Amino acid sequence: MADTPGRTIDRRRFLGLAGAGVAGALATTSLPGGFGRPARAAAAPDGAGLRFAVVTDTHASPEEPVRLQLLPRVFQSIDRANPDFVMNCGDITDYGAGAEFDAYLSTIPRTLRPRMRHVPGNHEVRWDVNAGRLYQQTFGPAPYTFDVGGVRVVGLDATQLLQEPGHLGPERLRWLSGALDQGAPAVLFQHFPYGADHYYVNDQDAFLGAVAGSSVRAVFAGHVHSEGVYRFNGFTQVTGAATRNAALYYWVERAEDAGHPVLRVWAVTVAIDGVETRRELTTIPLGGDGSGRLLAPGRVVIDLAAGGALDVRVEVPRDGAPAQVRAQVYPQHVFGGRNAGTWVPLAAPGRSRWWSGTVDAAALPPGTHRLQLRVVGADGATHESTAAFELPAVAGTPGRRWSRTLSGSVQGGLTATPDGLVAAGSTGGDVVLVDPRRGGRPRWSASAGPVLRASAVTVETVFVPSADHRLRALAAADGVEQWSVDAGAPVLSAPLVTALGPDSVPAVVFAAGRTLHAVDPSDGAELWRADLGGFFAGRAACDGARVYAGSGDGYAYAFDAVTGERLWRFSTTSRTNTYGRLLYGAWDDTVELLPGGLVLFATVSSTFAVDAATGALRWQVAGGCMYPPSGLTEHGLLLVDEWGRFQLVDPATGTRRWYAELGARTLNAGPVIAGDTAWVVATTGLLAGVDVATGIIAHRLQTGPANSFSTPVVVDGVLVFGDQDGGLHGIDLP
Repeated sequence: MADTPGRTIDRRRFLGLAGAGVAGALATTSLPGGFGRPARAAAAPDGAGLRFAVVTDTHASPEEPVRLQLLPRVFQSIDRANPDFVMNCGDITDYGAGAEFDAYLSTIPRTLRPRMRHVPGNHEVRWDVNAGRLYQQTFGPAPYTFDVGGVRVVGLDATQLLQEPGHLGPERLRWLSGALDQGAPAVLFQHFPYGADHYYVNDQDAFLGAVAGSSVRAVFAGHVHSEGVYRFNGFTQVTGAATRNAALYYWVERAEDAGHPVLRVWAVTVAIDGVETRRELTTIPLGGDGSGRLLAPGRVVIDLAAGGALDVRVEVPRDGAPAQVRAQVYPQHVFGGRNAGTWVPLAAPGRSRWWSGTVDAAALPPGTHRLQLRVVGADGATHESTAAFELPAVAGTPGRRWSRTLSGSVQGGLTATPDGLVAAGSTGGDVVLVDPRRGGRPRWSASAGPVLRASAVTVETVFVPSADHRLRALAAADGVEQWSVDAGAPVLSAPLVTALGPDSVPAVVFAAGRTLHAVDPSDGAELWRADLGGFFAGRAACDGARVYAGSGDGYAYAFDAVTGERLWRFSTTSRTNTYGRLLYGAWDDTVELLPGGLVLFATVSSTFAVDAATGALRWQVAGGCMYPPSGLTEHGLLLVDEWGRFQLVDPATGTRRWYAELGARTLNAGPVIAGDTAWVVATTGLLAGVDVATGIIAHRLQTGPANSFSTPVVVDGVLVFGDQDGGLHGIDLP
């Protein structure tokens, strides 16, 4: 199959005029190895051993010329200062397109290019039709390390394909632990910040555990578009203001302070005439125990008390001289955002090392939760940690039956086979067919490229989409590959098994990049292909006469089921620029057929029912029901938006019958209907049952701390779902 439309960026283009010597130096960057110190034009006049600059959130786009005018001023100022290296902490572009990378690279002076380093932000990977490859081909893989000026530099990547917030996962955390050189202080760069009121990385407590007692002394991050300094858990974190909004950057030098090594950090603004204004921001110690590390709690005791309260006792080392100890239930409902929390101060009678208090947990569902602890020293340094606790089941609580672990994340939805088995795939390339009634025992397991969306199944075959450009057909009996096709781009959509035209020709329909494909399910032979105009990571629908799909170009399309010819298009947004039409388009929609000849499309802001034959709008409701698939029931059409808001509407008119709020985000993981109950596993790991007739929410269970983007399935009373930690779980329903 042909390559997806669009240009591939090669790293040599980034090096540009820098010459073959620089290309060779960058090529030695490795995962997890390092590369040689970047060349400097001349020795720094003050003799400093290390000098570097940090920018973040540049959001380069050729459609935003005013924004692009800021970057040359910034990079020319940095070039004059002659740093050892320059780090961009991500969101380099708006949506990771080749033209945007080109626009960004064009603003960097030739003499600075050899010293540029990058880590990706969510804007580089969420909408990339090449599954992160454009970023890697331009700047190289992440994570990575290199040594310069007596420190170990770590470029860490917590981004997730097709998702906004961060997640590291066990594999990357193991890499990080091995990459830290305990003989040298480490400076870590990544897009998402940790701690304070930041909840952008779902497993940030696992990150804090991985670096506890390590050599990490500084973290530089972006994403929040605001400047801040936070000293905790042994390091100092600096979050940078967005360079997309102002001509500014951060300048860092290694120095000595009372005989101890430190990093001095300045914020530098560059006026339109090139005049620089420097403001000292902070000093980061590179030696010693690090700020806040001595405040780490010892024992934590959590007892259940009457009235849904938690009696909390925390042992704090006296040597840490804590001034405050606070606790709260971890705000699991906060997804990729900030939250000031509902902290409860603990008290220590006299000079006791035990601080105690009561935390309200009455509103929590049964299941596994976390208590978040914050110990603050007299100097303001802080230590953050979590402790798990379990709330017992009550009548009607679903119960965990079994769990198993796949490599990477189980991000795609699950699929039940006609004989009651469950197909699951992972971003680590694992594909399994398990029996949910027998402890999740695998019928077979196979390997593929990264799987980010649900497979499709028939009695004979499991069709697996993969980011390695392939759609694979595996035998349902034993997992043996029957065929695979190269789609010319990562297959980041869920395939649809359907029948085309009046002759009911069997087909598998899927999107790869900006192309919609229809292939023969028996051998993968191409039936037709069609230009989608934009990126599509959802699932198409087919009524026999037409195939319907959304697109990141802001349109929804209908194609002739026999020929693939485009029949009509419907605009889902009034935005005019490319990024706006992508963000507010139906790029990740599970398209659904409704009675009466209607087709349902959704974006992040609106849901549309259009006439299947003409594309004319029939009704529209506010609410972005794109990410979680909707469900057609005998009571009506169940719509769920990404904010966990449920509504039952008349599928013919869109008239609302009831409305309910779950209180937790729901992205990609839509409801599965079992009888009169719609079961949903929210992004936060909250499992809930919603009565379809009334909207009453019952049967809640907190399954754990991991995010879930995987639509579950129900087989014989067992609900199966996956999570971002690679967990595949079976739950007994009441």
